[in-house]
Amino acid sequence: MPTMDTLKILLVQHDVVLGNIDANLNRIDSLLNSNTKKADLVILTEMFSTGFAMKPEQLAEPVNGKAVTWLCSKAKMLDSAIVASVMIEDSGKYYNRAFFVYPDGKYDCYDKHHLFSYGGEDKRFTAGKSLLTVEYSGWKICPLICYDLRFPVWSRNVHNYDLLVYMASWPNARQKVWSILPVARAMENQCYVAATNRVGNDKTGNYSGESKVVNQFGEVLAQSIPDVECLTFCEISLSKLLAERAEFPFLNDSDAFCLKN
Repeated sequence: MPTMDTLKILLVQHDVVLGNIDANLNRIDSLLNSNTKKADLVILTEMFSTGFAMKPEQLAEPVNGKAVTWLCSKAKMLDSAIVASVMIEDSGKYYNRAFFVYPDGKYDCYDKHHLFSYGGEDKRFTAGKSLLTVEYSGWKICPLICYDLRFPVWSRNVHNYDLLVYMASWPNARQKVWSILPVARAMENQCYVAATNRVGNDKTGNYSGESKVVNQFGEVLAQSIPDVECLTFCEISLSKLLAERAEFPFLNDSDAFCLKN
């Protein structure tokens, strides 16, 4: 696939019916059907088909289940990549797994590394052990999930990625963190950040969304309307990013320490 200098991103800020896969897929279908702009990358939220439910024994699907099948079909239909997090059962274990689905329906996966112990996620799910960097249309993209946002060492840009993607179910109780850290991650890693958060409410709290795209200077290029389901479109430029890195190559001076699990 040839390099695209301009990557067109569509953030899908949606509500979630806890545990109701069919209702959630239908809801997102309706939102996407209302879109009038061609996107290269569509970003959904954390556990987009179930909500952040700590009942994997009831709700987790196999990798060929309804949600992943829908993602693959939708990517082909839209001729776009889609990234989303799904509750998955795999070989008797449960994962909060991100699927980066290419326009041809093939995909790569990342399992959430930082499980949210405050909500009991670490007791029910298995943590992933490695980062994923995908190459798509000349862009290097690193997908991460919600709580990963709090841990800068994990997302340190040692793989020369251009875009960090966060899929989240981030409640209003900690909204200030969601407002600040995507900006910090963009500046410290000299990259773009695209972060999508859900709206609505469930038994754990309320969610205002505030999905956003941030550039390497920490400037918010696009931000969703808070508290409502909506689509947010943004175009980002690879040549502008590479020019800034060439002019001010501070990543070359990064510490050389290594992560150990």
